[in-house]
Amino acid sequence: MNETLRLYYDNPYLTEFTAQVIAVAKRNSHPALALDRSAFYPEGGGQPADRGWLSATTAPHRWEVVDVQSDNGTVWHLLAGSDSWPEGGMAVTGQIDWERRFDHMQQHCGQHILTAAFIATCNAPTVSFHLSERSVTIDLAVNELSEAQVRAAEAWANTAVWRNLPVQARFVSPDELDRIPLRKPPAVSNNVRVVSIGDIDHSACGGTHPARSGEVGAIAVLGWSRQRGMIRVEFVCGRRVIAALHERDAATRAAAATLSVGWAELPTAVSRLQETQQALQRELAQTQRELDALRAAQWYAQTPESNGRRIVTATLPTATIERLRTIANFIAELPGGIAIIAGGEERVQVVVACHPDTAVDARDVLAAGMVVLGGRGGGQARLAQGGGGQQAALAAAIAAMRERASHG
Repeated sequence: MNETLRLYYDNPYLTEFTAQVIAVAKRNSHPALALDRSAFYPEGGGQPADRGWLSATTAPHRWEVVDVQSDNGTVWHLLAGSDSWPEGGMAVTGQIDWERRFDHMQQHCGQHILTAAFIATCNAPTVSFHLSERSVTIDLAVNELSEAQVRAAEAWANTAVWRNLPVQARFVSPDELDRIPLRKPPAVSNNVRVVSIGDIDHSACGGTHPARSGEVGAIAVLGWSRQRGMIRVEFVCGRRVIAALHERDAATRAAAATLSVGWAELPTAVSRLQETQQALQRELAQTQRELDALRAAQWYAQTPESNGRRIVTATLPTATIERLRTIANFIAELPGGIAIIAGGEERVQVVVACHPDTAVDARDVLAAGMVVLGGRGGGQARLAQGGGGQQAALAAAIAAMRERASHG
């Protein structure tokens, strides 16, 4: 099959063209057309595919292009569902979704510029690039990145944008390629297409770009994080900067309104709120501990003594393992106290604690319950804990542990 002539190479601003269908097939569960020439950009190089429409030039049929893929030089246009399909040899008119195309041109060119900026300002080369519907990411081959480094690169990149540098995309000969200071070696050896942005960046690239860097508008870094030994930087360009500004402004104003402060006072208000929350959490924890001590003492007092032991059993489904230990220890601090305290809403957790004068080993008591539950556990003679099994077996497990504690 003949390769598709890619019209976007010569003119990324071309939004309408005519072509002939050279093949019809099914790809990824969609009807797909191969054309002899196309302005649609197929997915590749980190840039998503174009979207748009194809229309029959001699009949009132129009098909939505929902994806574009390249296969051995042939560009396939995947179509949305329809009752009628184009045929081989049919003449069609293609129309590009320009808003999507120009957005991708802004983001991809901005990526080249920001990549050059990180190299120039902190010697952090880009190893991968991904353009999504909301933002763009690049992975930098560094272990750390400071706020100052990020903002320096961002400022460098925007200065390059506002210099309105010429952006030249062309196929070069091997001799010319040897004279171009490429950012990194090309992935192919023949038909290398180089995108040059003024004198700041030269890169082998098959993507779509504007004619001048000024069309990128602006570049804003949204955040960065460590990813598999590298630093992933998330950013937006062009009209996405405005969208991100509106989104963050709306969130900021909503938060400020909730706290009844102006947006500029929001950091201080949030800091005060955090301090208040931490103080309340400490107070709540202390109150919970005091209530647990009272509850433990009440359970202990209500439990009959037998052979110098008071075996207190209780189930607290929503309690954490830390709370189970706290309550069990309160009981085991009282004369003859033995606590068997269980919790867990799905997986059963059990804590056993014994007063030293009971001569009962908490590990032995726990083991009797784990046999019934089919769980595992361990600890020391005075305190042991374990877990496993289902709630349905818990009553039988507690009965087994009580029996062992009574005769241990």
